[in-house]
Order: sequence, then structure tokens, then C-alpha cells
Amino acid sequence: MDEKEYKKTYSEINTLRCVYEKALCSLVCRCSKAQQFRIADRIGYSCSSESAQYQCSQFISLLRKQTRFVFKLNEIAGPLPHNKEIRVQNGGLQGLQKIIPGYHDQEEVTDIYSLLQVVIEQYDDIEQLPYDTIIQSVMAYRARPKRRSKK
Repeated sequence: MDEKEYKKTYSEINTLRCVYEKALCSLVCRCSKAQQFRIADRIGYSCSSESAQYQCSQFISLLRKQTRFVFKLNEIAGPLPHNKEIRVQNGGLQGLQKIIPGYHDQEEVTDIYSLLQVVIEQYDDIEQLPYDTIIQSVMAYRARPKRRSKK
């Protein structure tokens, strides 16, 4: 399947894209609202709830804005380059767990949707979160090392 055909099929299948698709594909996070699909040999995720996707979009947008200084970027108008986006998604969600009692010892995020619900209940507004603490987790997060091929 060529790339154009893949992107066309992806857009047709995935009408409500999960904003944490990279985190889900990296197997560090899971979400009760995510629905997995496969196209050829690739895996993708869609969201089963518009309101959940909106909340997730709000948080990831605010987190990207907060991390732009750390990544030395002037402006962020959407997803970051792949490795930085992985760090923001996985590290940001792990950072959320650190600010919630009962979650802070967990390494894996077992349900992104539930975590955001707990955070919103505790802090009333996503904008009121202690982003300085969350950003520490973003900066500390390391994706798996690159595989080296044997020659």
C-alpha cells in the first residue's frame, strides 16, 4: 500500500482521531475511550467520545505550550516532531499521575480518560494544573533506545 492510499484510508476510517495515538502505540499508556484499528501492517487509534477527545485536546495543547520553552521553540501550532511529541504525551501523562494521590507510584498510565477526569475533579480546570511539576516528567521521559542493526 503506498503512502497516499494509506493516508486516504486512514482519514476515512479514523473520523475522531485519538490525540494520544503515539502514547498508545508506544504501549506506555492505555485508554478506555480508545478504539484500535489496523490498516495493512500499521496500528491506529480513534476516540469513541467527542467530549473525551475535546478534554484530551485541551490538555495536550496546554502542555505543548508549556513545553515550548524547554524544547527551545518559538511557536507550536500543532503536533511536535515525533520524538518530542512522544515525550510530551507519555511524560505529560506520567506527570499527571505524579500530582494525583494514589496514582503517583504507577509507571504505566492505565486509563488516560479516567486520569483526566480525576485531575479535572481535583483541580477544577486543566489550566490550573501545576505544569512545572508535569514538565519535569516530560523532560525526564526517555523513549526506548534506537535498535542497532547487526552488520
